[in-house]
Amino acid sequence: MTDRSARQLVVAHYHLRPGGVRRVIETALPALAATGEFDGIMLAVGEEPDAAWLRRLRVAVGGMPVQVEVQRDFRYWSEIEGSREGFGERLARTATDLLLRCGGGRAVLWAHNLALGRNAPLAAAWSQAVASTGALFLLHHHDFFFDNRWIRWPEMQASGLSSLADAARAVFPVGPRTVHLAINRSDHALLAAGFGPRVLWLPNAVAAPRHTAGDEREARRWLAARTGSEAPSWLLPCRLLRRKNMAEALLLVRWLRPGADLVTTGGPTSADEELYAARLRDAAQRNRWPLHLGVLAGQSAAPPVSALIAAAEAVALTSLQEGFGLPYLEAASAARPLVARALPNVLPDLLDLGLQAPTVYDEIHVPCDLFAAGRERSRQRALWLRWRGALPAEVQSLAGEPAFLATEEAVVPFSRLTLTAQEEVLAHADDSLRDALDAVNPQLASWPRGGADWPASGLGDGAVSALSPARFAGDFLAAMEAALTVPAGPEDAPQKVLDLFLADRLRGGNLYPLVFAPRT
Repeated sequence: MTDRSARQLVVAHYHLRPGGVRRVIETALPALAATGEFDGIMLAVGEEPDAAWLRRLRVAVGGMPVQVEVQRDFRYWSEIEGSREGFGERLARTATDLLLRCGGGRAVLWAHNLALGRNAPLAAAWSQAVASTGALFLLHHHDFFFDNRWIRWPEMQASGLSSLADAARAVFPVGPRTVHLAINRSDHALLAAGFGPRVLWLPNAVAAPRHTAGDEREARRWLAARTGSEAPSWLLPCRLLRRKNMAEALLLVRWLRPGADLVTTGGPTSADEELYAARLRDAAQRNRWPLHLGVLAGQSAAPPVSALIAAAEAVALTSLQEGFGLPYLEAASAARPLVARALPNVLPDLLDLGLQAPTVYDEIHVPCDLFAAGRERSRQRALWLRWRGALPAEVQSLAGEPAFLATEEAVVPFSRLTLTAQEEVLAHADDSLRDALDAVNPQLASWPRGGADWPASGLGDGAVSALSPARFAGDFLAAMEAALTVPAGPEDAPQKVLDLFLADRLRGGNLYPLVFAPRT
């Protein structure tokens, strides 16, 4: 760092609920504390964090003071209660006061997921607070409002954004001490096209599992008690979100590992996902599918996720989209078999870094005679036209056609179906389902059928080093240095970046009904 005196680190997020962003924070903070660059940590969030999690974090940072600032206005816009009058000005005052209390120009604001758009006035408020205090501003981009999340656009408009140009300036700010952090190279390239060297690629850190062999045995006992089943577990370590494509993970288990259970860790954490969770739960109960959803939800005394991963027979990752894909690496850290979709914006980065993942696949194909294809075509067209019609007028012409509507093939990817059609596929008996899938998926049909024979995933020495918390901390300090020394991006950078992202994210190949339509 050019200026070596210690700073206060302000970690800003809407919440600290279980999930990927919280894991990034909890993994990185001990290493950041160990750099000697900070004399304290402030967690600036919209709701109280879990008390047990906060206690563990305070121990992990080695005695560095950790304060918590809870401001209800920092939550998702849809969850804020009370008057919205003067909301933006109120937020700017609150954010400025917080940074001043954390040292003003000595503060480093590490803000997460502002481009998700869940509280657009908050993004603008942090920018104003940084401009008035001189704090360093590191925007860590995990997800984006324009990436299959257009359901948020009316909410963003209601919060005060009158146009996409307003949105670009709010979530992609330009400032003399502002740096953007991307978690994959694909996002980095688009951000750098506008902001240049004020954008850094910062892959998420992965800490070595800290649980003991006893924790792993206890995790197996806990899973058996929680699920009421002694069957081997295939674990899907994530919150209960539509984009996790959980029906595909169930399809994998019933096809490739009959006799095992599919277990997911988190429950839904927003109202938008409750319907999806209820549909899956009801279908599983009705059809007696081996599915146990959200085993960690509401469980304060549960084993750590790393112990559950180690206790699982295999880890599944069937997401339609991810910014980084931590479960790839968590499975590899535990040397567990990993059966996962090869996400094109994520997996190449991880393989380059040294991930060893022998059982990844591009798609699971299903014959169209396993579901009512005509009704599915009509359903998807109606959903797509409704979705496209709700887009801002200036980008509707960019909207591609979903892949299922653009083909007349007799075999289609399971991922491209609505939940209704996915349930129709899953309703077939195990034997007929396996025969049908074997016939159209030769790669996966050649894989082992059982637990012990599945090849383990792993991390090469290069990956362990490149993804270590210490490396993350070093790159984080380099981002702070860039905020101090690299010239700010051009004023037109926000709009340029947004235009590039829109052209990419509105392609038909990027559209899945599970994520662009909340009710499928």
